[in-house]
Amino acid sequence: MALTLLTVCLLGLAMIFPLELRRGSLSKVSSECARLAQRELDQVRENVFSPSGIFTDIDGNSLDVVCSGAPGTSCGNPLTTAGGIDYSLPPAVGFSVQVSDSAGQQYSIRWNITVTANDGRKIVLAAKPIVAADTPVHTVQFETLVAR
Repeated sequence: MALTLLTVCLLGLAMIFPLELRRGSLSKVSSECARLAQRELDQVRENVFSPSGIFTDIDGNSLDVVCSGAPGTSCGNPLTTAGGIDYSLPPAVGFSVQVSDSAGQQYSIRWNITVTANDGRKIVLAAKPIVAADTPVHTVQFETLVAR
């Protein structure tokens, strides 16, 4: 009886290890996703008022940050009704980039820029790891306001 109970307990513990390894891996991907998104947001924020509206990021990608017009004008990737970047639609050209981390994991980074009162800009930038369709992932999203 004791041997059976010990066997069941050990099998239960053995099943936990793969789950914890997977959870640790997903946590690492989420952390890297946030780091890459923050890095890209910093570059977009620095260049949002550049005269040409187009700049080259530190990875050599040509990015677009031009958005002009009346307050409420929105440029780039569409937002969901909840205010997040809509990943169900194709990425907007110039307002999105794919980057890789040192392990080769790829991430899709997209942004939307909206003109605010007093000619400011609201930037919504999101990043999501590119993984198999059946793998659960979390989208990291940042929002910031920039004034002239």
